[in-house]
Amino acid sequence: MSAVAMESALACPVCGAAEAEIYLECPDVALDTSVMGSSRQAVSPGRILRCRACRFGFRQMRSSSDELAELYRRMNTTVYDSELPGRTRTARVHLAIVERHAKKGRILDVGCAGGLFLEHSLRAGWKVSGIEPNEPLAAEARQRLAGKGRIHCGTLEDAALRSDFDAVTLWDVLEHVPHPQAFLSTCRALLRPGGHLFLNVPDLDSPQAKVLGRRWPLLLPEHLNYFNRRSLRLCGERAGLTLACFGRRRASFSVQYVARRVAQHGIPGSQALRKLSETPLGRLLIPVSLGETYAVWRH
Repeated sequence: MSAVAMESALACPVCGAAEAEIYLECPDVALDTSVMGSSRQAVSPGRILRCRACRFGFRQMRSSSDELAELYRRMNTTVYDSELPGRTRTARVHLAIVERHAKKGRILDVGCAGGLFLEHSLRAGWKVSGIEPNEPLAAEARQRLAGKGRIHCGTLEDAALRSDFDAVTLWDVLEHVPHPQAFLSTCRALLRPGGHLFLNVPDLDSPQAKVLGRRWPLLLPEHLNYFNRRSLRLCGERAGLTLACFGRRRASFSVQYVARRVAQHGIPGSQALRKLSETPLGRLLIPVSLGETYAVWRH
């Protein structure tokens, strides 16, 4: 990781306040493909600071946008691909959230991965587009949509899209970007007036985060940002969006995947869960509340 790309961030990326306290002190690791995504081999989240003003949490050592884009382009997707059944179920949950608030029209999924959410949206009558920096996942999304939607392999900033979307979705995205407020502003500019933006983020004030502390599974090296509802509201409002609602969601995973993550984070009971994962029950899907908040915004 170059010295230019890695900076020591002290000012809050959301409100700009210079007063931050140490939320978590862990060994800092340079971001590389071994710590990115579901196939990660290390989970140390580094030093996490928390703004005294808005209570936003953020990784102190932050990579540049260009370097992050390159890392996600080369990210290993082996474990992600193995969790297809659970991710399919979660995609249906996401679509249900969208359709409670937005009328069918044009939808853009930023960070669309292999296109599962877009595939379900297409079947439900939406006109779909996606953005995905990882080349194998973008190719998978194109294959899944079979020419009935546009997939851009790259970043949101270089996608050159028209501002005519009825909905933009950021599922598991905003925690990864260096400048979350600017990112939301770019998304807002792609919405038609009256359009909706949907996102979910790790919530530092969730019961899971408070109870598990440094063992919270969403404390990950690739996560640059950790919100609570107060800081998320502020971030969206400063981007010109109007909050419609907050909510909680569950994501579905196999027992095998949950056992792997529990062991990585040293959560009590991991040995028993590992033994269960080695039986035929290992492929059983279970809904898991990780401590995330989702938000719905209006243009």
